[in-house]
Amino acid sequence: MPIPAMIMLALAQSAPPAELAANQPIPGPFHPLILNGNLAGRYHCPLSDFGSRPFALVLVRGTDVPEGFKEMLAELDALVAKSSPAALRSAVVFVEDKLAMPLYLANAERKAARDKIDTALGFATEPKMENKNPYPSIFVGLESAELLKSYPIPEGAAAVAILAREYKVKSVEKIPDGQLNAEKWKSLLETIDAKLVDKTLAPVIRPRLKPRAPVAEPPAAPPPATQ
Repeated sequence: MPIPAMIMLALAQSAPPAELAANQPIPGPFHPLILNGNLAGRYHCPLSDFGSRPFALVLVRGTDVPEGFKEMLAELDALVAKSSPAALRSAVVFVEDKLAMPLYLANAERKAARDKIDTALGFATEPKMENKNPYPSIFVGLESAELLKSYPIPEGAAAVAILAREYKVKSVEKIPDGQLNAEKWKSLLETIDAKLVDKTLAPVIRPRLKPRAPVAEPPAAPPPATQ
């Protein structure tokens, strides 16, 4: 096979999809800038933590935090926390689609976007402050569309949720532009709960240990008899 043809074949095989679909394998790792928790300020792949567990990856177009999104994230965090027996995981990533370069190279744009999201969601931004994490059960991150070509947000969508299990996409839930609101979010959480949370997995209830009964002291020896 001529070399140019081999190059064209490789490019065709590596071309990013227009959008993901059910039953496709997960495209692979990516490393957004994490904004919350112990990994805040680092580039980290949440999928490496999820493994084969069920997860919902929510990609939000742009860095403008919608009205009421703090409460929406709190609801997702609560769902993940209560679904711990089913090992549900989740990450929400803001995708800056105005950047034509990797996020780690866009210093000014990255700082501006992070500060805006941090302020809107209540994360700590000062180095000396203890990092606030209102959502301890989920990752919240930031990435440029340049490095998320394998996870495209469909045209006309404000956000997309990729529901996956065992390294395969189970479904792709789209939220249209202008409709990222409490009602649509509630519907999305219900879908995540229905498709990813195994209700047969009951929480492990450990029996409470009964307090040990006090050990009775032996009776005192009778005094010696007197003659």
